[in-house]
Amino acid sequence: MKSSTLSVITSIGILNIFLLISCAAFSLPKHEKTHPSCFSSSTLASKGSSIRSSSSLDAARKEICIVGGGFGGLNAALTLSSLPFPPDQKPTITLIDKKERFVFLPLLYELCVGDADINEVAPTYRSMLKGTDIKFKQATVDGIDAENNTVFLDGGGGSQQKISYDSLIVATGADVNLEPIPGAQSLALPFYTISDCLELRKRLKLLDSLADDIDRQLEVVVVGGSYSGVELALNVKERLDLLKKGVKVTVIHRGKEVLNYAAEYNQKTGLDRLQKSGVEIRTDTSVVQVMDRDGDGDDVHEQSDIADLNGRARVLVEKDSVQQTLNADILLWTAGAMRTNVQKGILNSKLPRDASGRLVTDKYLAVKGCDNVFALGDCSRVKKVPYGATAAVAMQQAPFAAWNVYSSIMMDAGAREADQKLKPLPFSYLDLGEMLTLGGEDASISSLGLVEASGPAASVLRRLIYAVRMPTTQQALTAAISSATKRFEALLVSSSRNAKSGDKGGKKIIN
Repeated sequence: MKSSTLSVITSIGILNIFLLISCAAFSLPKHEKTHPSCFSSSTLASKGSSIRSSSSLDAARKEICIVGGGFGGLNAALTLSSLPFPPDQKPTITLIDKKERFVFLPLLYELCVGDADINEVAPTYRSMLKGTDIKFKQATVDGIDAENNTVFLDGGGGSQQKISYDSLIVATGADVNLEPIPGAQSLALPFYTISDCLELRKRLKLLDSLADDIDRQLEVVVVGGSYSGVELALNVKERLDLLKKGVKVTVIHRGKEVLNYAAEYNQKTGLDRLQKSGVEIRTDTSVVQVMDRDGDGDDVHEQSDIADLNGRARVLVEKDSVQQTLNADILLWTAGAMRTNVQKGILNSKLPRDASGRLVTDKYLAVKGCDNVFALGDCSRVKKVPYGATAAVAMQQAPFAAWNVYSSIMMDAGAREADQKLKPLPFSYLDLGEMLTLGGEDASISSLGLVEASGPAASVLRRLIYAVRMPTTQQALTAAISSATKRFEALLVSSSRNAKSGDKGGKKIIN
């Protein structure tokens, strides 16, 4: 069902369907008080051992430490805070992250071009945790002593801080490591953080300022042809095609086809948009080396103007043993995190991990051999189950990890009268669907085999569904208001342009 043929009535109908689906499936609960009965007793299974022995019901309050404040860590903390601990057994919950702000990654490009506000995409942890009993600590983890239940933090100035825990949840995600590719660390721009977003915004604004002077087509190379790579390629293409000579965008992908993990409908729609927009796709291609482009023979005009653009590079790629060099005015890296199995951060520990440095867990998300340590998201791997490294997996794992910590603490404290209801839950992933942005007013959505949509209507639905998926009710409200305001403003601008020029609609330039 393509949006170009949707009537207003049909669009409203799809909106209602998606809001129902998103409330029931896409989103986590808004962390209201949760009772064990909300989990199906048919899925309960015994784990076999509790976290640690406790002498009595009135023992000291437990300390729960959560390392990493991404989709998994933040939602695990909020879920734990909402679980029905007896008042005298309410644990202390501490969330640790090295950043000040949570980042809702699917909307990062919208923040870059001013189509979303920072409070919608990247609220501070303190604002999100206001009104909860969760403590937030901004710090970098130096290591974990699992034997002595201690997390070591960088205290600054060479000092070190320690946090003791009774239960630990590790949800740090996977760090981006470009060191294996010579030159990539210094010249490629990843797109995962607020800093990355602001740097890309700065580069786009510089190109805006040179719009009347640039007398050649710009060149952008995007490394990675999965979800974020395709989304970024299409949005940058749309954005820079506004310039006089336009832009050539090339996607470099190691796999045989782009969007290879996407739903069939989204993959077909994404490929269609890439081809229609003129994005060049190079599959089965690897980046061998990235070299500085300064002094490569560009004319004097470029040396004085475009040369001010950070990260201009030459990209050496290889396919079927044949190498070729591509020029890039902007080199964007979305190929995913290259994991390293080195002794730093959470890996500065004896916690068991695989060859890629991911913590190995059982089906209850407990780290192998550590009954009081749980791991979820990209930094972990459930034994024998290859879950994808996606936000959707981490978001679904969060309430399971939180419940299993709660289960262990309550059973350990002597709450045996409700053993059946308190048993830990094995994690099982349910594929609820996916959404892609394909440009400023274009998107593709596929969900549960029930609804498939693309185009402007899908773009509006995507923003509304993401609003519902925000970790807290307050954040969901902020996102919904921001999204509605931006869409209304865009509609006014588009209507004004149509009235003046008779065009089908205008495209947005960064403010």
